[in-house]
Amino acid sequence: MGEETTINVNMKGEKSGVIMNLTTPAIVLFKKTLFKDMFKIPKLLLSIILMILGPLMAILTIPTGMGLYFNSLNDFLGLTYSFYTYCMMFPIILTVVGAPLIAEELKSGTMLTLISKPISRGGILITKYLALTCFGFLINLASLSLITLIAPLKYNFEGVADFFVINLLFSLIVQFFFQSVAFSFSCLFKKTRNAILMPLLIIIITFFVLMSFRPLFMYMYLDDSEVPIYIQFQMFHFDLGYHLFNAYIGVLSIISGGVSESMTYFLYIFGLYTQEFDPDTWEITITRNDFYSPLGSLILLLSIAIGLMLLGYFLFKKRDISR
Repeated sequence: MGEETTINVNMKGEKSGVIMNLTTPAIVLFKKTLFKDMFKIPKLLLSIILMILGPLMAILTIPTGMGLYFNSLNDFLGLTYSFYTYCMMFPIILTVVGAPLIAEELKSGTMLTLISKPISRGGILITKYLALTCFGFLINLASLSLITLIAPLKYNFEGVADFFVINLLFSLIVQFFFQSVAFSFSCLFKKTRNAILMPLLIIIITFFVLMSFRPLFMYMYLDDSEVPIYIQFQMFHFDLGYHLFNAYIGVLSIISGGVSESMTYFLYIFGLYTQEFDPDTWEITITRNDFYSPLGSLILLLSIAIGLMLLGYFLFKKRDISR
């Protein structure tokens, strides 16, 4: 009888301990950030629609006969999906959702209430970052699954599973980089507007401005120099578009064994290949630009993201919240 009583008491104690763990400030903050601030039906639906809109239009408008040329789903849709979804829409969504997470709390003064709870400043950052990670992964998985299911309805593509895995792995790189950038600026700026504008500026310069002029820089020379401007000034070191798609090629090579010829004709606009036209034979020679290895680009992207996160963390810890 005594042993039974002891067991019952221990079981009750363990049960109450579990209940207490589920109501810790970190768990409460995580659930509030994820389910009340992010998981709103209009926000989820709009995010998913924006992420699939471009690829869906490509599926609907590209003639079915093109599927005979682009036998693989990744050849048919890979670059459209990776560029539109993962270099435009996904980073913008992560910025708009992630940048206000800390800045808005600072601006409204609710951060004072948060730090008064038994949770450290580092715990606040980690909890909100994990909530943003869950939100980004969900909308990404939903949009990628929809496109992977819809595309084969138009043509019997090969490599559907490869397309899904390649883009899922690439999206993890994109998500970690851009949500880290957005979150770090949220820690650096007290005004939500500034926290959003700075990451958006990076996206605009990388995927709109630099992308428009990159092919020109790769074929333009200064004075009597025999080296193109892009290489002469080593612009590839800070060209995020180059590094992101270099990492994409690395993932593509691991999963599908390499880059198809049809994709190389488009990847040159990201600085990954050089095209040389022979007027005598009317042939185009494509050469790979190995400024960085795919692993080198991946390490650089991760280093930038982690560096910005650490900077935001240390400045946030020293910030005077009372003002």
